[in-house]
Amino acid sequence: MTDALDPAFIRERITAWKAKGAFYQPDEAVSWMGGGAGAFFAIPHGKDTVRLFLTGRDKTVRTRIGVVTLHWTERPHVIDVTPEPIIELGEPGTFDMDGVSYPWMVEHEGALFMYYVGWNRLGGAIPFRNQIGLAVSEDGGKTFKRVTKAPLLPLTDAESIGSGSNCVEKVPGGWRMYYTSFLRWEHTPSGPRHYYHIREAYSEDGIHWERPGKVVVDLIPPDEYALGAPDLDVRDGVRVIYFTARGHRYHLFASLENRDGSWTRLPGHLEIPRSDFDSDMQCYPRSLHFRGKTYLLYSGNGYGRAGLGYAEWTGR
Repeated sequence: MTDALDPAFIRERITAWKAKGAFYQPDEAVSWMGGGAGAFFAIPHGKDTVRLFLTGRDKTVRTRIGVVTLHWTERPHVIDVTPEPIIELGEPGTFDMDGVSYPWMVEHEGALFMYYVGWNRLGGAIPFRNQIGLAVSEDGGKTFKRVTKAPLLPLTDAESIGSGSNCVEKVPGGWRMYYTSFLRWEHTPSGPRHYYHIREAYSEDGIHWERPGKVVVDLIPPDEYALGAPDLDVRDGVRVIYFTARGHRYHLFASLENRDGSWTRLPGHLEIPRSDFDSDMQCYPRSLHFRGKTYLLYSGNGYGRAGLGYAEWTGR
């Protein structure tokens, strides 16, 4: 946690990233990602491998989650891709019948909890609705079983539209979640537009959640209309949430927690030099600490269709 932020500290947090380029290109021959890849979660696995729990789109744009295993060297390369997804679409009529995506993993008492975003298509003026689900693996991430067929955060009068991408941590006495909360839809000349920001929730067991309505990161008008894919990174007593902001382009941003529990959004986006695969879009950040180094992984153009990239932290 931090007190007042000095300019040098802020500048380092924004600029001290060395672009490493793309490390994975979606494999269209794999059925569950035949239409491209999306958000993911990275977990170190052994001394030199990393597992990506990866969202894949099929040819009909429905999403599922599978696993890509990488040999993590100076230039990471693929060791294995699961031929089938580890979690399938929900049953007809359920909140996740058209897709599961945006995995966030938490190890808990020998099990692996996967918080994910389920979505379904809506007819009429609004195209879709997102809500959060939970599945648990008892075999190290090979298979997952839904804890409930219903969303973890049901619709309420205060949050009546939906919830989405999230990050979850265990804290003394329970659990904490930072999650995307949908605010409204508006009709624009280019079609319906969603507005959402990032809020905080609390739980005693990781399943039943209380939502006090606390906003952690808010939109900056007039250009921004969507903040998502929060990624909590805790290093050397500093707590950072990386996230995606959508306005004229997709950029990656950071917000730091203060000692009083409030958050300060750093000015400007992360300055990660772009190349062909991320020339138009850097989104869905996920931090990775592995073998003494810190990386920020993210999706490139087309929400990851053009590939997944990474940058290495070069600051203090």
